[in-house]
Amino acid sequence: MSRPERYARNIPIYYLFQFATGFLIWVPVWIIFLQDERGLSLTQVGLMEAVFWSCMMLFEVPTGAIADRFGRRTSLALGGFLFTGGTIFFVLSDGFAGLAISYVIMAISMTLYSGSGHALLYDSLRVLGRTREYEKHMGRSEALMTGALLGAALFGGPMAGLWGLETVFLIGAGTMAAAGFVALLLREPPRTEAEFGPDGLHAAPISAADAASDMHGSSGFVGYVFEGFRIVLRQRPILWIILLAGIVTVAYEMPSFFVQPFLRSHGLSPSGGLLDGAIWSGLIVPAFAAMSAGSLLAAPFVARVGERRAIPLLMFGGAFLFIPLLIFNHISIVAPIAILGGIHAAIRPIATGYINRRIRSDQRATVLSIFELMMAAQMAVIVPLISASADVIDFRFAYALSIGVVLTVGVVFLLYWRRSHRREQTDALRRISLRPAPQAAPQAIAMAPDGTTIGVHPTGIPVPGNGVGSGSDYRNGTDATPERVPTRQDRS
Repeated sequence: MSRPERYARNIPIYYLFQFATGFLIWVPVWIIFLQDERGLSLTQVGLMEAVFWSCMMLFEVPTGAIADRFGRRTSLALGGFLFTGGTIFFVLSDGFAGLAISYVIMAISMTLYSGSGHALLYDSLRVLGRTREYEKHMGRSEALMTGALLGAALFGGPMAGLWGLETVFLIGAGTMAAAGFVALLLREPPRTEAEFGPDGLHAAPISAADAASDMHGSSGFVGYVFEGFRIVLRQRPILWIILLAGIVTVAYEMPSFFVQPFLRSHGLSPSGGLLDGAIWSGLIVPAFAAMSAGSLLAAPFVARVGERRAIPLLMFGGAFLFIPLLIFNHISIVAPIAILGGIHAAIRPIATGYINRRIRSDQRATVLSIFELMMAAQMAVIVPLISASADVIDFRFAYALSIGVVLTVGVVFLLYWRRSHRREQTDALRRISLRPAPQAAPQAIAMAPDGTTIGVHPTGIPVPGNGVGSGSDYRNGTDATPERVPTRQDRS
């Protein structure tokens, strides 16, 4: 591969793309818009979310396969432009049906850039030989996105107070259009293992049989989809980390989902003028600041504790933050809610880094889209149920349901993932220990003119030495591509 340094520019451009997609200035007021401007109840808002996440679930893998088949850069650009159209349709719609259609458009657009961006970033780093930096750059890009959300939250409330709620949605549509144009500046990295060539250091740690099986039948669009599911089902650590990370992320995101109606229940509103909008934004901002910090700290955190311990520690640490939410009904609980936002933001780069190191480039965007699909499926089930409980009973009951999901279903997923992870590491170490050393390979014996014996490489090239197996240059011969040796962080 020539001039790999050309792909280094993808990293800052991807940062800019993430920033543009995050500057959705309507985020701090969108639930209030649906309730006050369109007359929806919190239960109906939950149903709208179910529509959104159901569409994400349906289109996530097909659009991931599109990215693998036709290019991640193209998929990112299409996602930005389609989201622009969906936002404009959202503003123009009046009534549940029209709003639901706009949600469908925005959901499809998000699937076009959700897993594609992660895949493009990882393969760009792979070209550069820097895949171990994935969590760092993924965390930074996510931090820029949530930092943009933070800035949007600061300006969204005052702008809504001055110009109205619909105006902030149109501004958000403009930033998504800008994201589409930024995506066009990216350089498409290689998307198949064949393009990378022999790559024992950065390739996925699978056997040659698995590699051949993965390539079989994946040339067409449908083949990409089926191969992606087959990989997830066959490699159990990937399956269980997808389920575990998804359930924890969804449950810990629910308190942030309720922040706007919670503040509204305490008599606050962003529509009362500039001051009211500024107060509203001031209470919304901490959650986005914590999300940005969580994304930035994900890489040093996983480097310190190891990928096996990172998500369990975040999972059980976050459980304690639900205690004040269950006890108090005061606006001060926005502080623990914000910290929970930081935790669920840190989980995504950790989980996708774990997945990326276990899949081939041919299927990277498809498998990462399956990760997003499973999270969308969990959102489609959990969000409307917990939203309805907040509508019918109260917010504290909804918080109790959220943490209850983690401590029951989440713990089951955790146990299965830990067992499959240990089994994977044991199998990897066994393959390494059984791999024959180069000195043990068969050699022929030849007689030198002076009567001494010399080793002969299997290709027929004489190797100086005093007998069979003593050739010091044999180690330079070519063998099958070596498997990637798990690092200390992998084994942790």
